[in-house]
Amino acid sequence: MGNFRNNNDIEQFIYEICYRPMWNKVSAYLFEHPHFLDLTFSRIQYPDSAVLEDMVLEFPSNIRINDDHLLFTAVVSCTIELSEESERGTYTSELQQWLMLSCDALITDKLEAFQIDEICPYKPNHSKNFDGQAVSSNIVPIIHKKDLDSIADEFLSQFFPEALEKPTPVPIADIAEKMGLRIIQGYRITDDFSVFGEICFSDGQIAAYDLFKSKKYMLDVHRGTILIDAYTFWERNLGCIKNTIAHEVFHWYRHRIYAAIKQILKDQKFIACRCPSEEIYPPKGEKWTDEQRMEWQANSIAPRILMPLKTFRQKVDELYSKYDYFSSPIKPTVLRCIADDLASFYGVSRQSALIRMIETGYKEAASVYQYNQISNLHPYIDRSEAFYEYSTNSNFRKLIDSGLFQYVDGYFVINDDKYIYFDNAEGYSLTGYAWEHLSDCTIQFGWRILKGKEAEAHPHFPSKILHRANTDRKVSKYEPEQNTNVVQMSEELRQKREEFEKQNSIRKLTAINKTCWQLIYDIIQKKGLSKSHFCSLTNLGEEVYRKAARNENTNPSTRTIVAIARGLDLNLDTTESLMRLAHHAFGETDEDQALKFCITGFAGKSIEEANEFLESYNYEPLGTKQRL
Repeated sequence: MGNFRNNNDIEQFIYEICYRPMWNKVSAYLFEHPHFLDLTFSRIQYPDSAVLEDMVLEFPSNIRINDDHLLFTAVVSCTIELSEESERGTYTSELQQWLMLSCDALITDKLEAFQIDEICPYKPNHSKNFDGQAVSSNIVPIIHKKDLDSIADEFLSQFFPEALEKPTPVPIADIAEKMGLRIIQGYRITDDFSVFGEICFSDGQIAAYDLFKSKKYMLDVHRGTILIDAYTFWERNLGCIKNTIAHEVFHWYRHRIYAAIKQILKDQKFIACRCPSEEIYPPKGEKWTDEQRMEWQANSIAPRILMPLKTFRQKVDELYSKYDYFSSPIKPTVLRCIADDLASFYGVSRQSALIRMIETGYKEAASVYQYNQISNLHPYIDRSEAFYEYSTNSNFRKLIDSGLFQYVDGYFVINDDKYIYFDNAEGYSLTGYAWEHLSDCTIQFGWRILKGKEAEAHPHFPSKILHRANTDRKVSKYEPEQNTNVVQMSEELRQKREEFEKQNSIRKLTAINKTCWQLIYDIIQKKGLSKSHFCSLTNLGEEVYRKAARNENTNPSTRTIVAIARGLDLNLDTTESLMRLAHHAFGETDEDQALKFCITGFAGKSIEEANEFLESYNYEPLGTKQRL
């Protein structure tokens, strides 16, 4: 009889469990259908019989699982004796032939049934299309990150399709029962709380402890039993229990055949565990074990089952609207409220809800997730609070005026296209990379306490923070020592950018012997603006455009220059170049600081938004009300 390489589980399974029924099926098929063979190179073209003499597995392919069915194509090389009867006697000839066998093995904790659905001559790159999940040669599901949501949806469509139609909590314990699984609670799985839950793929005994770890038990369990550690709720929360059940349910859904084959081949009884600490997976380039890969799959898909993609987004959008998130001046607080509502609705933890928000495109949730456990530092700062710090902290003002950071979406982020992108409809926004690395690319703020009278004494203190006089208030404070690394990174990026670009197109326009009006008109032409478009962007009259076009022998006022700079979205360097040509400079007055902040704190914003800011501090708006 033929031999096998036994390099992996599927080959060993075929050799030890399926070889005899495969031999019998092929032998009987050859006997009944000798003419189906490829006889192109055979001396016998019309055989009366074909007898299987030897069969060797060359390789299995197209391996899939579908519920309790293991489906695969076995490519075998056969030695076949052909015989043909004629008037002159019986002729025999030996034929070497490769065949393809489409196999179906029904497996529970043992091989229940085996059948071959089709036998045909081998054709390269051709195999039967099976339903189900593709698996590796060790029967581990092949799941790519891009397919995680679709696999979770596939699970729900089978067991709880309501969750795919509208936002609804997923009754994962009821689903487990529907799948024939039994959940046991009330015991400790380990004496150190290192495991959240276990699922038993085999009948037998498992060790457990009582609630006080004073007594150890050997519990008799049946195949399909899920054991939840009793402290999972008390040490974590109800959401952790639901996630643990979903984790173990997915093990059963996709990994039970893997465990069954291990038991059949090696008499190994497999129990899948859930650990509370962060899972550690091999670094990029290093090989994963089968168990690590299956744990990653269960960890990744469990929250997707509890919070399916499409309807989860519907629920988040509903809460964004409820809390008016995009108009809120306290976005981090609103995000925490949204995350808490999601956690309550789906029965998961706030952390899990935040992670799911980030995964589904709500990158701003990263700010709350990353700083959920940190109270002394924060990256988000409201614009009015940022202006207060800008006007009272010379170190912070110097840093912002340097152009190393740009205020975007409530964060002072490194001014580089790695972290910021511009959209004509939305303006400046943080990139996905920035959201994922928020702590590395934004300025961090601490806190300082101000007395009510101290705050009221400063004209730029955010009035909304004051509720009544003589009350202590906590405001954001820039701490240079907490931001050394991010400032250094921003400086290095700017140096590299300047070495590459040398100067951007507008800065190149800043040439010797130009007047301020001439440079303004050069910028207008460089940006391709018509007169009406210029007036609309800057809130200035046509006479300003004409002065620039004629290069009039006058100098525009500081406020005209700021209106042009804000309207045309010029940076501080270019704005100050215009100011120098007009023989102006920003001073240290409160109003000058506010005008300069219109440039540094409103990148990508319209002049109307800058004017709302100025008017909130009782300063004249930019545009037609000013004197030229």
